[in-house]
Amino acid sequence: MVVDVLLGNPRAVVSSIQIAALLTATALLLYPVVAYAENVAYIEGLVGLALALLLLTLSNFVGLLIDAGLVPSLDRSVFVRTSINLGASLCGTAGIYYFARQFIDTAGDEFPTAETEHTGGFEDADDD
Repeated sequence: MVVDVLLGNPRAVVSSIQIAALLTATALLLYPVVAYAENVAYIEGLVGLALALLLLTLSNFVGLLIDAGLVPSLDRSVFVRTSINLGASLCGTAGIYYFARQFIDTAGDEFPTAETEHTGGFEDADDD
C-alpha cells in the first residue's frame, strides 16, 4: 500500500529520498558520539544538530503521511509540522551554540580592530 502511494506520486518519491538522506545524516552525526564518545569534542553540539535533523525528518515524514491521506485525523497539519520544525530550529541553534560558545565574548563593549601595515584601499583610490 505504501509503495503504491509512493509510486503514484513523484513528490512522495522525492520526500522519501529526502527522509532517507536526513536519517542517514543523523546516523552519521551520532555514530562517532556513540562509538567514540571519549575522543569526540563538542558532544553536545553534535547531539543538538542530530536531534535537529531527526525532528526535521519527523516533520517531513508526518507531511508525507498527511499528503498521502494516511493520517486523516491531523486536521491542523500546518500547526503540527510548524511545531516540529520550530523544535528542529531550536535544537539546531542550541547545537551550533555549543560549537561556538568558546568563541563568543560578550564581556567587551567594543569590536576588536586589527592593525595592519597594508596601505591603500578605497580611501586611496583618487591618489593617481
